[in-house]
Amino acid sequence: MILLLSATGVFAEDMIATASNGSTVILHDNGRWEYHQNNSKIRDVRPSAIPEDAKFQITVQYENANKIKKDIRMMMDGEFATEEEIRDSLRKVPKGGMVYFQVPTKQIKPGFTRELTYYIYDKGKKPIFSKTARDSEATPTPETSSISNLMVVPLYAKPKSKVLKAKVVSESARQSLEFDIPIK
Repeated sequence: MILLLSATGVFAEDMIATASNGSTVILHDNGRWEYHQNNSKIRDVRPSAIPEDAKFQITVQYENANKIKKDIRMMMDGEFATEEEIRDSLRKVPKGGMVYFQVPTKQIKPGFTRELTYYIYDKGKKPIFSKTARDSEATPTPETSSISNLMVVPLYAKPKSKVLKAKVVSESARQSLEFDIPIK
């Protein structure tokens, strides 16, 4: 493909090149580019083309019910709780465990909130959980303030599969992230 420089319509920060097949490439001074062919625009999908403030890193963590029960028992033993109080607390633990959608706290910007929809799939194509929430509603984790919980999902039934599927969708940006959560 041979690129020819075109002097028409060139701005100070943009450069327009025309390929031998008639398609147009607009080169921006910040390293991004746009490719136009037959009046259709094809986006620049390189990771370096995504602005830093638009990048969003989400992690998903799973804790099974046994680990949660051990943690609660150790915490309540340290507080010298009676055995009856401990048993009452252990009854409230969801049988399937907990799924945490987490993000570094520094990525949450007060003026730039995102509305995200969270899905969890066990077996099949129907989600066992779905909820929409804003990232501004995230709460810092008890362990460290550098990580915030976007969504904490109790699983009231034991998972049927060995791997849960999780999905986070941003309708406004038309982006989605998919995760495989191994059940231990």
